[in-house]
Amino acid sequence: MSSFVNPGKPKNHQGAVRLETIASAVSRRFAQFRGAKGLIAMLLAGALSALVVVADQIVSTWTDGHLLMAWVALWVMVFTAAALFAEASRGWTSRMAAALQRRARAASERAADERFWEVAQSDPRLMAELQAARYRAEQAALAADQPMPYWPSH
Repeated sequence: MSSFVNPGKPKNHQGAVRLETIASAVSRRFAQFRGAKGLIAMLLAGALSALVVVADQIVSTWTDGHLLMAWVALWVMVFTAAALFAEASRGWTSRMAAALQRRARAASERAADERFWEVAQSDPRLMAELQAARYRAEQAALAADQPMPYWPSH
């Protein structure tokens, strides 16, 4: 914190305290634009601003001296669009985050399976266990009259 030195005790300047508070709030606000949620928020902001420009162009053509009414109509369109996009942005961000998590989980599982398969190819005991598990799964599928399980052939 900034302080002014007095012969008695140091005091914090209220303007400097407010400025530091604002700076920390702005930095926290900009920190939210990192990652997928930030990208979607920026795309929605761009779409909203494009909509505002189009609405301004439409409103400016039919004003004919009714400037106040045109501005009211423009801002009604802006706030309506913001309200419509608010729900969509929440849904998009959660769905995109879930999809990214599923892809990351699937990629890590694939990598683990590939490492396991490499080890199994060099270890005859592990390969025998895998073949026994495959045989048991096929027998269970036949007994339950279900389709055969998929086994990748590497």
